Amino acid sequence: MRGLPRLKEPDRFAAWLFTIARRSVVNQLREKYADQPRLTQDDEPDPADHVVDRLDVRRLVGGVSVLEREVLVLFHLEDLSLEECAEVLAVPVGTVKSRLHRARRLLREEVDRDLS
Repeated sequence: MRGLPRLKEPDRFAAWLFTIARRSVVNQLREKYADQPRLTQDDEPDPADHVVDRLDVRRLVGGVSVLEREVLVLFHLEDLSLEECAEVLAVPVGTVKSRLHRARRLLREEVDRDLS
């Protein structure tokens, strides 16, 4: 919040805030999982997997990598522009476009498979 007065373009507040939030979450996840052993397929399933399966979300986005999912959420759910997504993710706009295109294609393939 200390950097808020230095924000030169108030209309870019959403992108600025998402960038901070994303970096904070990534840092927390790195710290949380750094010392944990990797799970094998023989280990107990994550209790959250049951919720995801119940919501039927995992099946549809299973073929979409985290990078593409991130773009989908920012662009379609958070209504950020391509430029704002690029700023939040710290990648060029062209990368955002290609990730978004790939994510849409993969989701379309999953839905088509479901309907078959």
